[in-house]
Amino acid sequence: MKLVFVMLGKRDFRSGGYDFNFRMMRYLESRGHEVEAVHFSTVPAGLPERSLRACRYVAAAVRRARPDLVIVSKSYQYAPMLRIMNLFWGYPVLYLMHHLEWNDRRPGIRRRMYRSWVRWLLGMAGGIWANSENTAKGIEELGFSRNSITVIPPGFDKTPEPPPDRSGRKPPLRLLCAGSLSPRKDQLTLVRAMEGWEGNDVTLQLAGSTESDPEYAREVKTEISEKGMEKMVTVSGNLKREEMDRAFRRADILVHPARWEAYGMAVAEGMWQGLPVVACRTAAIPELVREGENGLLVPVGDQLAMRKAVELLVDNGEMRLQMGRKSRMFARDLFDWHDTEEAFLELVTKISGV
Repeated sequence: MKLVFVMLGKRDFRSGGYDFNFRMMRYLESRGHEVEAVHFSTVPAGLPERSLRACRYVAAAVRRARPDLVIVSKSYQYAPMLRIMNLFWGYPVLYLMHHLEWNDRRPGIRRRMYRSWVRWLLGMAGGIWANSENTAKGIEELGFSRNSITVIPPGFDKTPEPPPDRSGRKPPLRLLCAGSLSPRKDQLTLVRAMEGWEGNDVTLQLAGSTESDPEYAREVKTEISEKGMEKMVTVSGNLKREEMDRAFRRADILVHPARWEAYGMAVAEGMWQGLPVVACRTAAIPELVREGENGLLVPVGDQLAMRKAVELLVDNGEMRLQMGRKSRMFARDLFDWHDTEEAFLELVTKISGV
């Protein structure tokens, strides 16, 4: 099977979506399929900054390849010519929806226009992949049939070793927040919730890229500095896989303040490492975190509620440990990467018709 995988964004930075895309691409190649990627690393330098030229490039790459299937991930500003071309040549298209970006915008005409634009682009797809039931519901609300949407959750590496024994740990307890520093992940709310914490019984690590939104990352660092929280809060930046695994195992509580989350891979990974979770009650998070069982859910942006939830777990060791055990138990039923790869290959084969 010959495939073209279009995953071109305005900026080139590591994200969970790109990691997923490249993992699926490598798996398809390992199964003997020919895959051409249209991505920052394969297009001429500076091309993504020139939208019209990039549109023509994407359409030309697909027409030249004559693929059995075109897989498109986001690429909203570069796919319109592909959408028009598809009316005439009709290449099968699988559209990947990692995130419903219009949820990042304030309600109003721009948000409605964005939704309409995405709806038009998705209209060329023979099938749509979604990473959670919540994402699938958002696509349905655009007017697409549930039969056209396939939910395949991202996997994660289920390391064979059991979670560490956290029962005998002494203060300070380690809070971990994993995710790129960005307004959607809302680390500022978490930092402000921790302001004025009495004593030295907790530390907070913000582990995630500071490159995706440098201005927001500077705002977070400034907040930490101005509030004199440098000894409590560390910003460790993007961590390598083995470093991230160590951070999960050192942590005692995972705190995930994201305002909106299409899936929550960091939450799934933390659950596998036996961590209780404090997170916002939003989007797909309740598909992973069951209130009162393996974590506590709070309203989006509510600093006081987040502070109280963290305090409750810090002060109640047995609750913390029980929720951590439940997290590990629930995580056993989540997809690992092998599950995801096999299901994705099945979907690709179905949509291509090959």
